[in-house]
Amino acid sequence: MNEETDRIHQKNIWMLKLLVIFYGSALIINLLVEGSFSAINPLVSLILLSIPALLVWIKRWPIFTMLLTVCFLFLFFYFLIAGDPYLINYIFLGFAPLLCLFYLDLRAVLLSGVLYVVSSIYFFYQLKFQTLPEMSSRDLIYIIVFGIFTTIFSLVYTKMMQKLWFRAKSSEEQLRSTLEDLSIGIWTYDLSASQLSVSKGLEHIFGFNAEIFSQDAKQFREIIHPDDQHIFDMGQKELLIWQMNTVKEYRIICPNGDIKWVQNRARPHLNPLNHLIRLEGIMIDITERKQMEGGIEFLAYHDELTGLPNRTMLSNKFEEYCKRGYLPIAILFIDLDNFKDVNDTYGHAAGDLLLKDIAGRMLELIREQDTVCRLGGDEFVVLLTEMDEMRVVKVADRIRASLTEGFVHHGFNLTAGASIGICISLEGTGTLEEMIRQADEAMYSAKRDNGGVYKIYGEIAYTKE
Repeated sequence: MNEETDRIHQKNIWMLKLLVIFYGSALIINLLVEGSFSAINPLVSLILLSIPALLVWIKRWPIFTMLLTVCFLFLFFYFLIAGDPYLINYIFLGFAPLLCLFYLDLRAVLLSGVLYVVSSIYFFYQLKFQTLPEMSSRDLIYIIVFGIFTTIFSLVYTKMMQKLWFRAKSSEEQLRSTLEDLSIGIWTYDLSASQLSVSKGLEHIFGFNAEIFSQDAKQFREIIHPDDQHIFDMGQKELLIWQMNTVKEYRIICPNGDIKWVQNRARPHLNPLNHLIRLEGIMIDITERKQMEGGIEFLAYHDELTGLPNRTMLSNKFEEYCKRGYLPIAILFIDLDNFKDVNDTYGHAAGDLLLKDIAGRMLELIREQDTVCRLGGDEFVVLLTEMDEMRVVKVADRIRASLTEGFVHHGFNLTAGASIGICISLEGTGTLEEMIRQADEAMYSAKRDNGGVYKIYGEIAYTKE
């Protein structure tokens, strides 16, 4: 079935239920008035109910079933009026076209209008003297006009409702398409039925059929990153216990192993008695935003070219090490000796690649807890902790020796010697700026000695001799 026929099929089910209700009501009324149940011949009742019931049950020809049900509805009133020709039953016949409005289908409405006019004319002449003895033949025109007016009204109403439904459906589809394109999913959790309903947008986020959560909502927690499950649990507590709106961001693990960031915006829904009956919300894929935020944060603390920590990160590390007592602290101020020649000879692109290679080599020569920072240009600073002077000198020697080995760029061997100034603080006195300044002075002293060497400034509490 397509969407239209499925909708008609569902309405056929409800119309069949209405027929059963009308038949039951007729039996009760007949029992109260006549003292018997036989308002309509039992065989006729069985036929009127069984044929549409069979068609509904086999789910075949829903449009034909709709039109047949409309006909059977009028047959029901025909046998009802023929069996008990009371005025009230004749009046009930006027409700038949209104009942057919339930379908909101022009075919059903037009058929019911025609059947009503024909039935009204038939019963007017057949039962005129029994039910309408005071009416003349001229009054028939009013009955016909009423039937035509009812039919026209029903057609206009149906057409108007179809347009409204189509607009609403189009808006819903546009909204759904937009939400899916934006990787936004909608979910609703019915507490009484323990049923989770989700939209197609969640499938785009999760990468699999999210309908499995409808069977067991607890499975949703299993796809949340283990380190973020406490965030999800806090959101559940805010919804279920505190009954407040909540916005939580956490990571999920997709079936292919990808890790995505999602934002879950949820709110509790209370009934008029202030009882919690439903949770509903939207889930948004914010992976790109998180990556952008991470990139912005990375650039705030790192050099854009080499990826090394910048001066801000170096300052934070220095303060952290001093507070934790990671002493002694040493600063190595490194300045490349012939970097300008590389730029002038091979171009700035070669110079940038050389800086990246130098950064990579220095990272390989220090421990994980130490820090290599690029101040700018061809100047680097290395922050070492918990090393005596001898070990600091060994690190400086390794760096200087590694840089003099040279680098290969497009078949050319590039060399980058370095002058290194060292400043060591045994007790962590002084500031980072003082240590950098004094290491810089030691570096310039080494550069004046033709470069490629290192010099130690000494304890920063002392003055240079």
